[in-house]
Amino acid sequence: MITVGGRCPLCRAALTATGCPGTQPLLDPHHDGREYGTAHQLAHRLTGDDVVTVAMIRNWQQRDGLERYRVGRTVYSPLAQAASIERAKRLHAEQGGRGQRRQLDATPVLVG
Repeated sequence: MITVGGRCPLCRAALTATGCPGTQPLLDPHHDGREYGTAHQLAHRLTGDDVVTVAMIRNWQQRDGLERYRVGRTVYSPLAQAASIERAKRLHAEQGGRGQRRQLDATPVLVG
């Protein structure tokens, strides 16, 4: 059981009485269908077969042009743009993306 004061296993945010802040609903400030969220919220929404971390979201903001909107001390980014960046990074060139095939860091063991 997850207790208050612990950490979310996915985004490592501090848990509150209502759970992880990353599971809160996304914002749609203009009521046009574009949803915005914090790095923690986006990490929760984009994690599927491959884990998307908060650090990855922040790197996309710095390096890949993921838009940032600051409201007070909180930074919001659009979910749709983050999803397209994640897809481009995940897919390798043969699948239409710019990523590379993932390789294992293991060395073969010779038996015999």
